Amino acid sequence: MKNFKLYIVALIALYTFSSCEKVVDVNLPDGQALPYLDAWITNQPGKQTIKFLRAVNYLDSKAPEVVSGAQIVLTDMTDNKTYDFTFQNGAYVYDAGAASIGIIGHTYKLSINWDGQQFEATDVLNRVTKIDSIAVEFRGKDDIEGDEKEGYYAEMHARDLAGGTDYTWIRTYRNGSLNYHVTEMVAIDASFYENVSDGYTFIEPFREGITNGEHPYLKGDVVTVKLRSLSKPSYDFLDQLIDQLYSGGLFAKVLQNVPSNIFNKQSNSTKKIYGWFGTVAESELSRAIN
Repeated sequence: MKNFKLYIVALIALYTFSSCEKVVDVNLPDGQALPYLDAWITNQPGKQTIKFLRAVNYLDSKAPEVVSGAQIVLTDMTDNKTYDFTFQNGAYVYDAGAASIGIIGHTYKLSINWDGQQFEATDVLNRVTKIDSIAVEFRGKDDIEGDEKEGYYAEMHARDLAGGTDYTWIRTYRNGSLNYHVTEMVAIDASFYENVSDGYTFIEPFREGITNGEHPYLKGDVVTVKLRSLSKPSYDFLDQLIDQLYSGGLFAKVLQNVPSNIFNKQSNSTKKIYGWFGTVAESELSRAIN
């Protein structure tokens, strides 16, 4: 009798839960196509590119719409030089040829004249350290742990510049393309915190963070690590952005609006441009796995 009652309860529960299952089509209104800038000026020679786009809805598979018709000018506030960006092939471009418009220690202002209104953003181009080496080792079945796979593991070695606080953006490339299996990383004086160290080597999470254990490198791959210097505001922006991009699971951080440093000069206007303008010095090193 007891088993029979349990059987009846189980059937009732199964029927109840299955009968409550419904497919609901939610008609969500389209959000506003917000304009945003992706503008990073480097100290490298050649073309500098600024993207001005309109964001698409979260579930939209279309590419962001390009915003044309803006006038974008970069000003070197230290040398009082201006650079006019022209619209070409869906982006705003300035070609410095063999020269570079980004100079370490200089302050830059980006001016955007768009839709009858003027916007501005500023940033300082800071120094960047060099990468000493990229070490590579092969890890076989007896050397790996957990979800790691057999393959080649790369490790980046670099030393923080002494005398001052340095903010660094670490990016990893595989065969010329950004390695999406590893996360973007930002460091303060080669560690996670300010006023902890100065002039020391980058700590282990950054050294080993250029390899994903589930997607290690293969023989013939070329590993490239690029270090980009950051100002303190640019570091704060990227730190928050990276937190939201890679945060997940039960204890994921609540999504919030990432700040922008692009300000409308018309204080009584509600029109905004989102995104970020930053200036970076770059150093990089590549290692072929043979």
